[in-house]
Amino acid sequence: MTTYFLYARKSTDVEDKQVRSIDDQLAVLRELAKDEKLNIAQEFIERQSAKKPGRPVFNEMLNRIEKGEAQGIVSWKLDRLARNPVDSGRISWLLQQGVIQHIKTNDRSFYPTDNVLMTSVEFGMANQFILDLKTNTKRGLHAKAKRGDYPGLAPIGYINDSRIKLVAVDKKKSKIVKRAFELYAEGNWRLEDATNFLAEHGIKTKGGIPIKRDQVSYMLSNPFYIGLFRYAGELHEGNHEPIISKQLFDKTQAALKARSKPSRNPKNSPQALCGALRCGSCGMMITAEHKFKHQKNGNIHEYVYYRCTRKSKTIRCSEPPIREEVLNRQLSSLLKKYAMPADWAAELLKMSERDEKEATQSTTALVQEARIEIQAISQKLQRLLTAYLDQDIEREAYRSERANLLLRKKSLEEKTRKLEQGAIAWIEPLRDWIKDAQMLNEMDETTPLPLKKSFAQKIFGLNLTLRAREARGVPQKQWASVEEAHQKNSKTDTCLLLEPAVGFEPTTHRLRSDCSTTELRWPITEPMARFALATFPLPWERSAT
Repeated sequence: MTTYFLYARKSTDVEDKQVRSIDDQLAVLRELAKDEKLNIAQEFIERQSAKKPGRPVFNEMLNRIEKGEAQGIVSWKLDRLARNPVDSGRISWLLQQGVIQHIKTNDRSFYPTDNVLMTSVEFGMANQFILDLKTNTKRGLHAKAKRGDYPGLAPIGYINDSRIKLVAVDKKKSKIVKRAFELYAEGNWRLEDATNFLAEHGIKTKGGIPIKRDQVSYMLSNPFYIGLFRYAGELHEGNHEPIISKQLFDKTQAALKARSKPSRNPKNSPQALCGALRCGSCGMMITAEHKFKHQKNGNIHEYVYYRCTRKSKTIRCSEPPIREEVLNRQLSSLLKKYAMPADWAAELLKMSERDEKEATQSTTALVQEARIEIQAISQKLQRLLTAYLDQDIEREAYRSERANLLLRKKSLEEKTRKLEQGAIAWIEPLRDWIKDAQMLNEMDETTPLPLKKSFAQKIFGLNLTLRAREARGVPQKQWASVEEAHQKNSKTDTCLLLEPAVGFEPTTHRLRSDCSTTELRWPITEPMARFALATFPLPWERSAT
């Protein structure tokens, strides 16, 4: 009596969405075997596409048939068995040799004595279906990309919105991604620091582990975040909302390029705070070194010490080293002095928003000029596409020129937006300063050292020193004003007057706190004052009453 193997397969690919599910196949084939009185020795179930050879369950079934454990196959259709010429050829050969004596499908039977043309036609149709599907899918994805719709999974900071079938901004993660770009662009971070920052803010893999540094590098170099995307080797203009500006993206690429240079001494990579402090005695830079303590019980403890490089040729420096954890606590306390309370920040933001509305000026001529150039670039892109389709230029030349034009267009669009904002270029630096000042409220010993280094350089520049195992700094003017405001505000019945530079009419605002009143006189009417705000130091003369 002929023994049969029952084979049911369901693929996750598009081509099988209309095919009966595994349960439906099994129900029909079991009923078919019962009606035909076929002896089923075993059922083989596989959930894998048949467009490529190498299915483990399918190969196991044919191997056992070759050993004589069964002589027939029951399957829904031949395309369930094979959709590629390798697997279909193997089945056809076993059928012709009589190793497979009978293949029973839902609508017909196949025997070794049958005309091989019918079997070949059915297998050929299954294979051709895959080839047509691949071509149609590829054409559809190319058309989608040309429309500006990204044909793939959205990167970190975006989501694939199934309701509108487009890529949308993830409101929570996009802010974290933007902040990662901003911090990395400052040039003090490594990829590992960016990885830790993202992990601390909840951006991890599905398994709950931090994303790898290679993924972070790809994220930081992905033009998707400025409104462009790469597909099939070409750069396309996307319909999705950008998260960052092209200026920030270019700055990040420069930081990535600088970081990609090999270290002269890879065995002694710089520590987090190297380059942030100078020696208070000789003025040389502070470096770091590892020290190991070996205990008698076999335990080994590793410590990081920061010390002067002692490279001065005129001063013999004898400053002692300091442990990293001690320096970390000192920096936390030092940075806290320049933190801005929430009520101060809210009032400053109100004032800046009001001034932004009042200071908007007309820049019609410059905007029009930029828009004319943008229109010219769009025409060039169309002519370039026509030349490529007419085979007047090579594919590589087309891709290169198209990428250059798209980048130029993106830069002009950002320039237009800035021009339309008028003479309020200072507003973003001011808001960034307020945001940084608020973030200092969260500084403690657990804050990553690279982030502390970044803030220390913003506040002190090159004026952060280490002397007698104590970190000291001379802040820049805008940060000094915050520190002085704290000092004056701590005294009862005092107020701090922030006077504008000579020649500006002040507008007075009051900030209230628990212990006193702080009065800010803010130069919000003159364009020169705004320019000074943008470039820092702020045009304030401080005096107490």
